[in-house]
Amino acid sequence: MPHLPSDSGAIRLAIDLVQRETVRPGDPAPVRLLATAAVEWLDQRDREWWPFVRLPPLWIEEEAAAALAGGIRELFQGGEPGFAWQAGASFGLQLGLAEGGAVVIEIGVDLGAFLADASGLPPRAGGEAALFRFTSAPADVVRFAGAVETQLQELAELAR
Repeated sequence: MPHLPSDSGAIRLAIDLVQRETVRPGDPAPVRLLATAAVEWLDQRDREWWPFVRLPPLWIEEEAAAALAGGIRELFQGGEPGFAWQAGASFGLQLGLAEGGAVVIEIGVDLGAFLADASGLPPRAGGEAALFRFTSAPADVVRFAGAVETQLQELAELAR
């Protein structure tokens, strides 16, 4: 599972591309991937990762998932000082190069739809947001992008 750890090793973003949507031949609709995402913390007592926030299942277009890995690659090739990516309306990720070589990771999660479903109250888009920010080592960010690419390849091979 692709994960993006903080440079302290105390928090991470975990994204798992679980399954590729089955499509009919000739269907013009984009292929979607079923995914999970969580922001987790490391409990030093048992050395296990536990979620701060684990999102309900996400549907991400296959091209958007590929754009995540591609955007990270472009970031390190010096094209842009930052990169933003969004998976649906409830999850977003922004990466920026900081002085000293670290990468600033910002994760935004809109919990409105989940909380509305759980509480029975009407949803309020953007009304219940959780924001996480940490720094990560460039090598860890590159490994994360590689793991996303690997999962994309594995899911494409399974579909054949």
